[in-house]
Amino acid sequence: MLQEHLVRHLETQNWRIFKSRQQKDIKRILKKHSVDVVLMSLNDLKNEGMALIKMIKKKHSAVKVITINNGDQISLSIEGMKLGIFDDFLMPLDLDSLISRIHEAYHAKKVAEVVKPSLFQRCQNIMVAASFAEAGEAETAKSMLEKEHNCKELKNMAKERKYKKQKNLSKTIKQVKGD
Repeated sequence: MLQEHLVRHLETQNWRIFKSRQQKDIKRILKKHSVDVVLMSLNDLKNEGMALIKMIKKKHSAVKVITINNGDQISLSIEGMKLGIFDDFLMPLDLDSLISRIHEAYHAKKVAEVVKPSLFQRCQNIMVAASFAEAGEAETAKSMLEKEHNCKELKNMAKERKYKKQKNLSKTIKQVKGD
């Protein structure tokens, strides 16, 4: 009854709902469709649910998982939290709270999808900016740190700087040789 009421409510808000109780179907759905939030009952799946959560977090890391569990299997809820689920609800639950958390999970997934540079890329960007600052181009370095340049722009700026440096070096060598 809870499932039918929840599905009806979410469908009125134009959510696409995929339902399945079998692991192979869930994997197929995740592979075939863009899924934002997975709502999973641990009452039926038990340890199979933990395996699914691990698979989702490994292959679809941005997907948010919300679990529903009864109080008899609290250890599954704890394990799910350790695996990084978005939230866990114990039965009986407040339907409005669940719907609210589904919306929050959806928005959190959309934020997570925004491409963020890796830690390595950010460090590389800082090093490039430091090179500009060291070369006396403080304004360029400052603007690089203030703005979020993408990787291509930084690489192009670095190549351009390297080219200018080589060109200046060639001029200096020519002047020293007396050409």
